[in-house]
Amino acid sequence: MVLEVLKEEKTLAEIASANKITPLNLQNWKKIFLANAELAMEPSKAIKEYKEANAKLVIEVGEYAKKVGQLTIEKDWLVEKLKDLGLSKKLEMVDESKSKVMSVVKQCELLHLSRSNIYYAPVVNEHKLAIKEEIKAIFEEIPIYGAKKCIVSSKRMALMLV
Repeated sequence: MVLEVLKEEKTLAEIASANKITPLNLQNWKKIFLANAELAMEPSKAIKEYKEANAKLVIEVGEYAKKVGQLTIEKDWLVEKLKDLGLSKKLEMVDESKSKVMSVVKQCELLHLSRSNIYYAPVVNEHKLAIKEEIKAIFEEIPIYGAKKCIVSSKRMALMLV
């Protein structure tokens, strides 16, 4: 169709209607054909340019593959080291102020940490705390008492307090 347009034996509209396409498409195809006409005259030049671009891309892809491999090894090493850390250390590592760089969700995912651990605030049971302090006081007063006797004594004291 483009060659017919270039021969100029028929009008653009006649060729477009005969092939059931819009004249605008035919004009665009003509522009593309003329822009790439040099490829038909010098195919070896186009092939040479293609091969050079392809070789450059292969080198770039190789460099990226090396970098990805290195980063994967480093990440795996860090993941193994993170497994050894306790919960408190992992919680210290989460930085909510830098959530613009990396979200808290992603930080928790990388640390293998539940997000609920970050927001959890332990509830202090004042009654249990008082009993523990009483047991500690009994043990310090009479160190020969065993654990059972300290607990029994502290329960008596707790009953007296209530």
